[in-house]
Amino acid sequence: MPDKVVLDSSVIAAIFFPEGEVSERAEEVAAKNDLITLDLAVAEVGNVAWKRAIIYEEDKDTTLAALQDCRDFIAGSCALLRSFDLVEEAYEISVKDKIAFHDSLFLAAADKERAPLFTLDKKLHEKVKAKKNVRVI
Repeated sequence: MPDKVVLDSSVIAAIFFPEGEVSERAEEVAAKNDLITLDLAVAEVGNVAWKRAIIYEEDKDTTLAALQDCRDFIAGSCALLRSFDLVEEAYEISVKDKIAFHDSLFLAAADKERAPLFTLDKKLHEKVKAKKNVRVI
């Protein structure tokens, strides 16, 4: 039986915007687990697509197609939690642990679901590894 895991936006983006071994690991985690993420992930992955097209000058149609695939993946493969419902918990985490609010939303989701958070953010992992169940891919 698969375990449930919370994916932050960086992991979802890595699946659809290739980053070598990191993307392979992200795909493995996604294939073997029941997935949860936040509605916020769509906006954050959209920002990744924008950066790829504008800053890194990748083909706009290709990045749009990858963004659409991300959206479809989130809608079809992930249980989607509302950021709106986690504001108080995330705020407490962000103030207590001095973590950006958007990262704290994913931590609050993991706490609520009693599931590990998978991220590519090594700084986040280092800040909370002793207190939270956060795994770096």
